[in-house]
Amino acid sequence: MFKKILIVVVIVAIVVAYFLYGNSANRDYKKLAKQLKVSHVIYNPDKPLPKFSLVNQDNQVFNNSNLQGGWTLLLFIYTHCPDVCPTELQDMATLRQFMVEEKFENMPEVVVITFDPLRDTPEMLKKFLGHFDKDFIGVSGYQSQIDMLVRAFGAYYERVVYDEKGKPVILKQGEKLPESALKDGYLINHTAWVYLVNPEGQIFAGFPTPHNNPAKMAEDIKLIMKQF
Repeated sequence: MFKKILIVVVIVAIVVAYFLYGNSANRDYKKLAKQLKVSHVIYNPDKPLPKFSLVNQDNQVFNNSNLQGGWTLLLFIYTHCPDVCPTELQDMATLRQFMVEEKFENMPEVVVITFDPLRDTPEMLKKFLGHFDKDFIGVSGYQSQIDMLVRAFGAYYERVVYDEKGKPVILKQGEKLPESALKDGYLINHTAWVYLVNPEGQIFAGFPTPHNNPAKMAEDIKLIMKQF
C-alpha cells in the first residue's frame, strides 16, 4: 500500500513539475527578457502562427511543419530592395558564420520570406540568396498567405508606386497594383526585424535593427535556447 501511495506521489510531483517548469507555455520569461542584450521576448503561447502553405526556392511546399523541430531565424525581404534587405541578409550571413566558428549547438535555420511574390519567384529568390549564403531558405507563394504571416509576426509593408507626374503613391497591404507598376517598377517600405521561432513553430523573440553585432545576437540566441 505504501509503495502505491509513493508511486502516486511521485507521478503527481512529475506532472506538477512539468507544468510549472517543463512546459514552455507556462514559464515566466520576464527574468530571461531582462538578460537579453539586443532582442526582445515576444512569445505568446495563446497566439500560435496561423496555418499557411507557401513554396521554398526549390518549389517544394513550405508550411508550419517546416518551422517545427528546430530553431529558425526568420526575416521578410524583397529582392529589388536597394539597401535595407541586402544589409540584413549580409548581417545574417555574418551571424551564421560567427556561429559556425563558435561551434554553435542547435544552429538555427535562416528562412527568408519575400514581401513581393509577384517579382520574387522561387527561382529569383534562390539566385538572389545564393549571393549571401547558399543555405538560406527562400520562401515565396500567394500574396494572401504571405500577408497573413506578415500580420502574425507583427511586421508591416507598403508598396510605393509613382503617378504620371512622378509623385510617389503609397499602396497599403491588399491594394491592387496599377498595371504599369510591374513595368515601371516600385519600391516597398517595410519593417526589418529578425524573428526567432522556437522548435514548436511559434514566434519567441524579435531582433530590431541594426543586426550588425553577431556576437551579441548569438549570445542572446544561446541564452534563449538554454532557458526555453
